Amino acid sequence: MSAVGNRIHTARLGLVVGKRVFPKAHDRNRARRLLREAFRKRRAQLPSVDLVVQVISNDVTNGALEASFDALLDSLEESPR
Repeated sequence: MSAVGNRIHTARLGLVVGKRVFPKAHDRNRARRLLREAFRKRRAQLPSVDLVVQVISNDVTNGALEASFDALLDSLEESPR
């Protein structure tokens, strides 16, 4: 995950989900949907940053992708602004 401050006073999200990780389009789309929803739920608590998240693992079972994304967002909230 990369994070850079922005001037629009809200957090924005960019996703990179490649074919090498998820060869099938429906799996890539599912991963994007899960990450967007997790981001949407936490957007109000995040500082004004632009986030770029690259998915490098294909483990989307049992909420593993959301849990790891939540851990990344927790670390971002705890970091000094």
